[in-house]
Amino acid sequence: MRSCLPALVNVQQMPPVRRTRLLTLAYAPAVRPELSPFDHVLGEPKRSFVPPLGPEDHSWAATPLPASAFAKDEQTCLANGLYFEARGEEERGQAAVAQVILNRVRNPAYPDTICGVVYQNQSWKNRCQFSFACDDIADRITDRRAYETAELIGHKVTNGEIWLPSVGSATNYHATYVSPRWAQAMKRVDKIGRHIFYRTFGGGWD
Repeated sequence: MRSCLPALVNVQQMPPVRRTRLLTLAYAPAVRPELSPFDHVLGEPKRSFVPPLGPEDHSWAATPLPASAFAKDEQTCLANGLYFEARGEEERGQAAVAQVILNRVRNPAYPDTICGVVYQNQSWKNRCQFSFACDDIADRITDRRAYETAELIGHKVTNGEIWLPSVGSATNYHATYVSPRWAQAMKRVDKIGRHIFYRTFGGGWD
C-alpha cells in the first residue's frame, strides 16, 4: 500500500542556502486579505442587483445602483438618514426608509448619490427633503447600538438583501401624525410602523 504521508526530510543534511529557504517558508505568516465587517456578514456586494418591480412600479426603479453607493461615505449618509429619521422603527420600517432613499438615487429627478439625496436642500430651514438635515438641531449619535443597526440595514438594502415589494418604487413618506398637502397628489402604497409611503403618478419624474 502506498503511503499518503510526506517523506521525512533531515533539515540538518541540507545545504545551508536551501535550509534557510525552507525554514523561511515554514515560519512565514499566512497572508490574509483585508475584509470589512460587512464582508464577513454579507459577502460581496451585489452591485448588479435589479429590484423586482410590481405592475404599478415605475420603470426607472429597475436600475442597479452606481458602484459609488457602496462607498463608505455614501453608506454613512444612508445610516445617518435611517438613524435620525427612523431609529425607533423595527427593521422593516427602517428598510422601507432606506428603500425610499435609494429609489431617489435611481430616479433621474433626484441627485444621483445617497449623500445628495439625504442632504438635498439642506440650507432650506425646515423645508429640506429629510427634516433632520435642516432643523437646526445638532445631529448627535447618542445610541451607538441603534446606529450600528441602521448601518447594517442600510447596507442590506443597498446590497439587495432586502427589497419590500409593498414599498416598491415609492419616493416619499411621512409620519403618521402629520398630513402634508403633497400626499393628496400621490399614490399611497403602504403603512409601516409610524410612516406612510407614497409613489408618484406618471413615472415619478416630477
